[in-house]
Amino acid sequence: MSTISIITPFKDAAPYLKDCIDSICRQSHDSWQLIAVDDHSEDHSKAIIESYKDPRIEIYTNKGKGILSALQTAQEHIKGNYVTRMDADDIMPDDKLKVLLEVLYASTSRTIATGLVRYFSEGEVSEGYQNYESWLNDTAQQGLFYERIYRECVVASPNWLMHRMDFDAIGGFQKLNYPEDYDMVFRWKAAGLKIKSAHTLTHLWREHPNRTSRNSDVYQQESFFRLKLPYFIEEFKNRRIQLIGAKKKGKLIAQILKEHHCDFDWYEKDRVLIGQTLINTEIKSIDFLKTEEACILSVYPDEELRTALEAFISKRGYYIGANAHYF
Repeated sequence: MSTISIITPFKDAAPYLKDCIDSICRQSHDSWQLIAVDDHSEDHSKAIIESYKDPRIEIYTNKGKGILSALQTAQEHIKGNYVTRMDADDIMPDDKLKVLLEVLYASTSRTIATGLVRYFSEGEVSEGYQNYESWLNDTAQQGLFYERIYRECVVASPNWLMHRMDFDAIGGFQKLNYPEDYDMVFRWKAAGLKIKSAHTLTHLWREHPNRTSRNSDVYQQESFFRLKLPYFIEEFKNRRIQLIGAKKKGKLIAQILKEHHCDFDWYEKDRVLIGQTLINTEIKSIDFLKTEEACILSVYPDEELRTALEAFISKRGYYIGANAHYF
């Protein structure tokens, strides 16, 4: 039977860790190796895991600090034919590993398996997380992973499974930068790996005030932009970038493009901003948008305005998911 190596970094996760480990132990596919890496916890997290007398569970101490170092520490101990991640505060549906394996068995080689996600919380799930859940699941059901890759991270960090050979071929976690889950997906794309989703729930994602993504600077908007813009620049290096939108996100994008010495043209619809010079670049009317280059949209209006915007840029040779991307 195929063995799956499950990598779980943990730090002060005591309130949630038992739920997480129990869900792994309940898996219908029971050939797995749990590599739990303690990121220098100050609570009794480690004792919780040690209380499980299961030879499939291994505990190590992070050689460095932080999630990325913990993942790299875990990589040294992988024994399975397949590799996945699991967050210490989340829960696996009972058939998660079985379902993801079946996706890979039914696919051609060089494929990443994923599935649908659901947020849960002791209180109400925030609107932002609800929207992200809906967007992730829509992306998975339509198979639009790489078409939407510059918008947000298109695969939840603990909701994928890949063959060990593919994992090793891209260097595993060794070459990643923060935010590491997003960087991983870009590296899948660069390696030509396909992503295929099961059309069933494969991950229960816990929302709580202490979640790392809420509190760490490496998971805030600027970090995401600094990660994905170099990938965009490289992908469209033979085209001049056309940046639409000069408000907060547009300014951040423009600043990073300047830091990378990347030439671009900047456009706005707001007449107050048209004609201004920001970051040593004149902002032009969107009516003068150049044709058939590479377009970044730093705006994401409501559906009606978004439809009108996409119709406008398509007349100039831009297509969302091809040479035009929402950021």
